[in-house]
Amino acid sequence: METNFPVEKAIISLINCYKNLVTKKMRPLGLYPGQDMILLELLKEDRIAQNQLVVALCVDHSTIAKSISRMLKSGLVRTEKSTKDKRITLVSLTPKGTALAKQVEEIWQEAEQNATADLSSEEQRLFIEMIDHIIKNLNHE
Repeated sequence: METNFPVEKAIISLINCYKNLVTKKMRPLGLYPGQDMILLELLKEDRIAQNQLVVALCVDHSTIAKSISRMLKSGLVRTEKSTKDKRITLVSLTPKGTALAKQVEEIWQEAEQNATADLSSEEQRLFIEMIDHIIKNLNHE
């Protein structure tokens, strides 16, 4: 059956395939959805404000707060109040969190390599350019 919405079908299929691959590899790590992204963000820049995570990951504050609370209980992160502004909660990785974040990073790198295995550098560049263009189109709505 041919679809009337080939771009929609392609985007959804791509997202689902990519998500399924990554989820299958993440499951054994025991992470809740979204915690992988928090770990990666903290691996890039450790000891950052919880509000920075909200902005960087484009999620609401309550989602980050709930995830950080779970990650505290699991011993993956630690929090402290900023010495400059006590209203700001800083989040950093524990050694356990750093080790897990490195595993997450490997999984994402492997997924990216799998996804782009037969694409030249130019094809990868064009793909990203087209996706960016589609995103800009959709954001104008």
